[in-house]
Amino acid sequence: MSEQPDDLLTPDEVCLKLGITQKTLCDWNIKHRHRAVLAPIRFSAKVVRYERRNVDAFIQKCRSQY
Repeated sequence: MSEQPDDLLTPDEVCLKLGITQKTLCDWNIKHRHRAVLAPIRFSAKVVRYERRNVDAFIQKCRSQY
């Protein structure tokens, strides 16, 4: 199955893609200057997903800042 831009990723998948821990991901959702780009989708208090396109855009945005 190929990756689509509108795929929904679990927090674990996002952490693997970014090479960070879940605690860091939570911190970035609150404090990171590009948190609006990452934009998690909350279906409930325990079910959170991220759009693949947003995660890719977040990576590019952070990469272009340095």
